[in-house]
Amino acid sequence: MSTDKTFQTDNFLLATFLLSQSCNLISIDRSNVRRMVFAFENNSRRKTLTEDFMAYKSAIEPHRFFSAQKDLRALIHQR
Repeated sequence: MSTDKTFQTDNFLLATFLLSQSCNLISIDRSNVRRMVFAFENNSRRKTLTEDFMAYKSAIEPHRFFSAQKDLRALIHQR
């Protein structure tokens, strides 16, 4: 659940995209191993990026996306 200060999503690809765009990842809720929840700082830039991503209006350099994906996976498995 999102609040005024945080935006939460269980969408791994959206979380990867936001991380690749230098959005501030606050936490990862690992309490359910089948559904990780990623919490990002909520601001107007994050909102615009999310809207563009969901509307297929985003473009990103592939290496940047895959690098962010690798980093996010490492954070998921970190204890």
